[in-house]
Amino acid sequence: MIYKINLMVKNANNFDNIKGLFESNIFKKCNALSVTLRDEVADVSKINYCRDLIKNNTSIFSNFKGNNFLTNATNLSLEDSPEEALREVMIIYDKLKNEFIGRQYLTLAAWVIYNAKERVTYDDAIRRMRKAYEIMKKNHFFLTGSDDYVAAAMIATTSNNVEETLEEIEKCYNILKANGFWGNNNLQALSHILSLGNGSAEEKCEKVILLNNVLKGKRINIRNYALPLLAVITFVTNDFEGFSNKYMMALNELKSHSGFGTFSLNSEIRSMIVAALVCSKYLDQLKIEDIDNMKIIEATNNTALTIVTAMQAATAAACASAAAAASASSN
Repeated sequence: MIYKINLMVKNANNFDNIKGLFESNIFKKCNALSVTLRDEVADVSKINYCRDLIKNNTSIFSNFKGNNFLTNATNLSLEDSPEEALREVMIIYDKLKNEFIGRQYLTLAAWVIYNAKERVTYDDAIRRMRKAYEIMKKNHFFLTGSDDYVAAAMIATTSNNVEETLEEIEKCYNILKANGFWGNNNLQALSHILSLGNGSAEEKCEKVILLNNVLKGKRINIRNYALPLLAVITFVTNDFEGFSNKYMMALNELKSHSGFGTFSLNSEIRSMIVAALVCSKYLDQLKIEDIDNMKIIEATNNTALTIVTAMQAATAAACASAAAAASASSN
């Protein structure tokens, strides 16, 4: 666990050295987390190169810039061929604009589809994403907005049957709401991530409720933006007491580093980072175990990949929401 935390701290420090970086602390920490979850070291020179690549290939008002500038540059820096990746993601984005309003979240959805290119064609993914989003909007008109594009893209690229998946999501939402969870956008996001899990809606929600009670008993607050990560935790372990202990140790260790303390970082973002890092450690262990005995997730043939998809979708949604809120409050 210390390795994961040290890598996160190193990556956060690296992001402080990126040229022309005016993004908030939240943006930098979220992107440092994204790189850390890939078990990579943030390459400052390559991220700088990718920032220039985006600047030189998009218009001044492009959604690849603004709040998404650093995220897109970071994603590109993790590709072997950033030039080719940018071309492909822009193609997907242009296709998406024909079906959706071109908001900042649409570029994140384009990345989800791009990363699933080995499993689904761009056109099929966009068609399925449109269907998923329409059902989401029908089920929760006032909750569903452009911030749900990422979830719709995730469902489109992992679900074998979009309609059935959305029915299950609605069941999860209603069960959790009836058991004390506040019926807001964060609960909707949690329900979206739960759709990747194995088992019935009732079984998955039972685990989330049990986990939430354990966390509350230990005064661990994984809520608001970080709420979707509750689903990921239930994917990687059934030992919620053990998870809680690892979480607290990781939290105390992370807070001891400059830039992650009480006065340096929003507590919800810090909780999200710690939960994601601990989940990542569990995932490392799962990768070396017999995958046939895991039976955690059925959504794709690759269990580890699906957990990563869930974790990245959860953290991406949390980061985007938190960053957008921070940006709005500063304006």
